[in-house]
Amino acid sequence: MTLPSQSSSGSPEKPDLAKFNSHPEHEVSGLEADELAFEQTVETEKPILEAEKENAGSNSAAHITSSIPTQAQVTALEKDQVTIEVEQILEKNLADIYQSLPEDVKPVFKKKGEQTALAITEMVKRAAVKMNEVMQLVMDWLKIIPGVNRFYLEQEAKIKSDHIVALSEQIKQDRLTK
Repeated sequence: MTLPSQSSSGSPEKPDLAKFNSHPEHEVSGLEADELAFEQTVETEKPILEAEKENAGSNSAAHITSSIPTQAQVTALEKDQVTIEVEQILEKNLADIYQSLPEDVKPVFKKKGEQTALAITEMVKRAAVKMNEVMQLVMDWLKIIPGVNRFYLEQEAKIKSDHIVALSEQIKQDRLTK
């Protein structure tokens, strides 16, 4: 692929074929023309690249430090064990259902699921898990699934709520034994 150099007016410059045209019997092949155009492009862009390197060098320390996350950002990004376990409980047996959702419903379902997981995780961390609240949160989330059977929805919400209450009790026991 050829990259013709740009003139100061912004239009591409034509390769200097004068050295080849000095010998009329020598025709310029496409490859030779491409190589010549590339050489001219490299030569004209060297000053620009060197200037960019100098500017980047003076600001490199600021650029590097600004891209390093703070400890608070790292902590916020990392999911703790409770959050992971709650998410695993909520997503259990839903992979096939999620895959069959219409494309416009998937992001809504995912976002509501993340909100539900966050709310339940906070309840578990506070050791204030109430079965009815967890069940209602899960049911509200699962209602997003189009055409879902009400009895299936209640059954799944009950199963997931039971697992979350058991997780909460296990965490309470672990805190007491420490």
